[in-house]
Amino acid sequence: MVAVEKAGIPAVAIAARSFARAWQSCVDGWGQPNTAFVTIPHATTGQQADFINKMVDEQIDGIIRGLTTIPATAGNGRSARAGGQATETFTVEMDETPEGLDAVNRFLAERDWSDGIPVMPPTPAAVEQMLKGTKRAPQDVVMVMEPGFGLATVEKIAINAVMAGCRPEQFPVLLAAIDCLAKPEMNHRDMQVSGHTEAPIILVNGPIAKKAGLNFGTTAMGPGVINSANTAIGRALRLCLINIGYCNAGAGDPNFVGLPSKFGMCIAENEEVSPWQPYHMDRGFQRDESAVTVVTVTGPTTIIDSTSRSHEDTLNNIASMMFYKNAGAGGWIRGWQSAQVGHTNKRVSYQGPYHPIILSPSRAVIMAEAGMSKQDAQAWLHEKCRISVQDAIGVRGVPKDSDGKWLNHPELQHLEENPEATIPALESPEQYLLFVTGGSTHYAHFFYGTYGIATVAVEEV
Repeated sequence: MVAVEKAGIPAVAIAARSFARAWQSCVDGWGQPNTAFVTIPHATTGQQADFINKMVDEQIDGIIRGLTTIPATAGNGRSARAGGQATETFTVEMDETPEGLDAVNRFLAERDWSDGIPVMPPTPAAVEQMLKGTKRAPQDVVMVMEPGFGLATVEKIAINAVMAGCRPEQFPVLLAAIDCLAKPEMNHRDMQVSGHTEAPIILVNGPIAKKAGLNFGTTAMGPGVINSANTAIGRALRLCLINIGYCNAGAGDPNFVGLPSKFGMCIAENEEVSPWQPYHMDRGFQRDESAVTVVTVTGPTTIIDSTSRSHEDTLNNIASMMFYKNAGAGGWIRGWQSAQVGHTNKRVSYQGPYHPIILSPSRAVIMAEAGMSKQDAQAWLHEKCRISVQDAIGVRGVPKDSDGKWLNHPELQHLEENPEATIPALESPEQYLLFVTGGSTHYAHFFYGTYGIATVAVEEV
């Protein structure tokens, strides 16, 4: 729509009321802050046509005004703030009174520069200390963060790392996670602006886990001092998405309900007790190398496996929680997803989604003791987790050529009218991401993945 306006063609957006701040944030980022829009009371998803028409008809006068009124000239909104200016320094007076001790947090809250939890003051000295955790130059740009097109320089990332409570030895993990988000297959723009509850989970492998102080034993995804590194790194990534990407709650981030997982998630694999090779070796790395994987997920769902007496019991319990038809199940039959590459018309196709299954060591041992490799378990899930072809096709159908032939997977078109036909919920076994962490227990967690996946090496310092 912004492109239409820039081409000189009048356009008016119609946004649900709860999306109003998000709309304004997006057009600010695209440099068109005065693009016209009207609001309707509710989102149109799943609503009946008559109800949608009534909501839009009530705004017809505003739509006509938007199409016929020339907006006032304005600046470039947030896109101007995303430029390469030198880092601005602010002075905040603090003292020993309760108000004085909280002065930095009040300063940040007034500007919507926080996740709402008290932060560490990012003083120049603290940021300089954080930068010792990398060999990269402070003004190197790691990525352009959307929806506000903020330049994620190493220095800006360091500022947010300090605020989150990171230490310099944890900084390389955060940088690697942002390197992952920079990959087009991560589709990070859609993650940022989706009304769906989506968030990145950081998976860490290799020697960096111990060096950074990450907990990969009991309560590895929980609170407490033992998880200070896990919490700080996950939170630092969220602060970067807010403060650099301008993905503020209710504005750039229009997520309707939200989940605590959006505060940040970072875990390391318990490689010492896992019966299988670590996950980064599945991705082509050597055991003694350090790597970070990022997946965008919703959830989690807890899998209770206390009654299992065999590997098949455990796999059946996992499979029973694995998917429903609106969670990407069978979508591959319509072709791969694609992501827009930055501020361009280019798109990149990618395979997805990837569903992380966070196994306690004892759940992995049950399968390994039965002679199953990780790949065997993935193949079992791929075969058993199925969806009907008709549900996979859904109301959207599948792309067809002018002769009515499927453009993707034409070899399966003969199943189109068979109500009994099924296909695997995910296209390949590797999309069931098995990651072993935590203490030995009869629980596991399952996350619905949404987009692609990326794994990068961690910088050696």
